Amino acid sequence: MNAAKSIVCEMQSASMKPDDKTEVSRRFKALRRRAFLNQRGLAELIGICRQAVSEIENKRTFPHYATWDRFSALEAKHMLRRIRLPVHWE
Repeated sequence: MNAAKSIVCEMQSASMKPDDKTEVSRRFKALRRRAFLNQRGLAELIGICRQAVSEIENKRTFPHYATWDRFSALEAKHMLRRIRLPVHWE
């Protein structure tokens, strides 16, 4: 499978909301790190408050479906860029 098809497959699976709070939390944190955002910055981009991002990252709640759609779109945008993180961030 070439790289473009791989990215498309990843983006399609990214839009489906996971059932596990741990996976949602991991993806929120990973996106913030890739995009060099703090919780407030991510919250502003996806239209929620900073506290909601904290609740999601600490596995206390799931994001609303509309929030998940906005998050997935932002995540897909950054997946296309393929930003490399320092090893100690992962």
